[in-house]
Amino acid sequence: MAFHGPNYDNICLHHVTVMLKLSITPIRRSLLQWDCRKVNRKRNFLLGCMALVALPGIALAQSYDERPRAVPVAMQPEDENSSPSPSQMLVDERAGGWVAIHHTPDAGVHTDLCIAGSESEILMFRADADSLQVRSADDHWTLANGEKGDMTVTVGAYTRVFHMQANDATTLAADIHADDLTRLLDAMATSHVALVKFGDRTTLSVNLAGSIPVLDRFRGCAETQHFANLGQGAGQKASPF
Repeated sequence: MAFHGPNYDNICLHHVTVMLKLSITPIRRSLLQWDCRKVNRKRNFLLGCMALVALPGIALAQSYDERPRAVPVAMQPEDENSSPSPSQMLVDERAGGWVAIHHTPDAGVHTDLCIAGSESEILMFRADADSLQVRSADDHWTLANGEKGDMTVTVGAYTRVFHMQANDATTLAADIHADDLTRLLDAMATSHVALVKFGDRTTLSVNLAGSIPVLDRFRGCAETQHFANLGQGAGQKASPF
């Protein structure tokens, strides 16, 4: 099939333009050249520009968001927002609805804080060089400064009352000895649910699915940094055999 005469270039350009408008997939070069070899250079240049204009859209369509999920606010150090850039919260383990993280003040050279807890923030544990803590938080709370109250944690046969105090408007915390925390972690490793009761009013359940590897990482972090010896986790091996 061939075209001749003064309208050849116009017919060819019209054919290419229609193909560009209707085509969804990229047009092969051979399809554009089969009867358009005499198209003048200016129109070839125009077609080239049209193809180049389409490229940014294609590249944009291939981009995607790889931003990590944020660490729960109650798990962050109190001075995290004012810390210099080398300060980082890094995720060590995430399973089920549980996460273990650690804080480094100097881009990973040292670790000054180990944390693990439910991502719902109902039950969390914190270890640093000065103390071990049990924490609970809820963004809907409006706690008074220093407000106190009892929080009872029940896991299977284990029951313990913690005398909590408000760290801020949404977070409660209580110190705990290493032996007591070890017993709680051991109880959680053999149960499926924990019950958290605030005073005599509110009882919440926490699913423990996924907590074993997370709490094992927390134990390991606390021991490695010499914060506390919290015993051998259910998922940890004392021997490679």
